[in-house]
Amino acid sequence: MKGIEYDPLIRQTNEKLGELGVKGGLFDLDDALIYTSEIFRRFMAEYADAVAASSGVDRTDFARRLAVINDEEYVTGKVNPNRWNKVAARLAGEFSAAADSIISNLSILFKIYTTEPRLRSGALGILSGLRAGGIKIGVVTHSNEDWAFWKLKMTGIIEYQDAVVVADQDRDKTSEHWRKCAKLLGVAGSNCLVFGDNLKGDIISGMSIGARGMWMPSPWLVYREGEVPEGVVQIGELDEFWDGVSRLT
Repeated sequence: MKGIEYDPLIRQTNEKLGELGVKGGLFDLDDALIYTSEIFRRFMAEYADAVAASSGVDRTDFARRLAVINDEEYVTGKVNPNRWNKVAARLAGEFSAAADSIISNLSILFKIYTTEPRLRSGALGILSGLRAGGIKIGVVTHSNEDWAFWKLKMTGIIEYQDAVVVADQDRDKTSEHWRKCAKLLGVAGSNCLVFGDNLKGDIISGMSIGARGMWMPSPWLVYREGEVPEGVVQIGELDEFWDGVSRLT
């Protein structure tokens, strides 16, 4: 993206960030720079289809319970892929007539972790534009570590990173991860901009180290829970990022 630093909008944005003292951009990955929830929903739907077709269970009821139990298991299982084994065990207990089908089709859900995600429109332009303005870039993601780096490499995002921090898949994503990334960049937390879709894990945690925050609300309800901190700039889509920067104070 040679010459991107001459784009008037990007130049103005970087000037604004300079005025605010922002020297580091800390980004979440899933559903922030790439589409991840659509992969989950695709294979959750395929799983419900397969179980319903082979067992005769009501597809609507099964899909509804799959979604609810998945959210409940996230509370303790976090983002560990093995969470699906517990989800399936609970479903088999509730839909006993379909238990064999529920277990035998479980491999469908694990396709989530081998499906290449789509980049969000404008993701690489944002990263390259910020770097052109001298902003250091880091990703702070919550994932299985191997899967995290696979996604970064497959989408090309890894090429724009000065630091990558992967929060433990069995624990919460917290301020310590954002603080660690800022430290790796050599930038004070107060000189960073945090961007993500998870209100608690990204925005509240990131802003607790003194960073400014830009929130793009997650497709997942569980990631939208909490009180929005004062000063947060909210956008609906990633292509609103540059406008969002203009509203930072």
